[in-house]
Amino acid sequence: MIPSFLLAKLYVKGSLKNNDSGFEFELKNIIDSTMLTGIGPITVGKKEYEGASINMTVGDKTVSGSELSRQTAIPVRMGIPIKVSVMGDQLPSGMQKITVAATTSDIGRIKFDISDTVA
Repeated sequence: MIPSFLLAKLYVKGSLKNNDSGFEFELKNIIDSTMLTGIGPITVGKKEYEGASINMTVGDKTVSGSELSRQTAIPVRMGIPIKVSVMGDQLPSGMQKITVAATTSDIGRIKFDISDTVA
């Protein structure tokens, strides 16, 4: 099991921003290459986002959280950024705490918190 303080370092500081459909942020794998088999929930305050409300973009390929599974996993290579887009409410200005849960092929379920201000 990887400690949550180490997992929080996956977050690219300063990447949290609002977009037309909600908000987005970036993760960068600094631990080891793996396959992402699930994403969510992503929690902000009392709101949880799952499935089709989460999109992951790696390079030029975008995959909906509802499409991820062991059969349709996406590679998460070390050092390659992943944009996570969440469709829903835009975030208010100020410090935000976001809890990210995901599932990988080799570790299983991971969960970590990130805190940042909206850029």
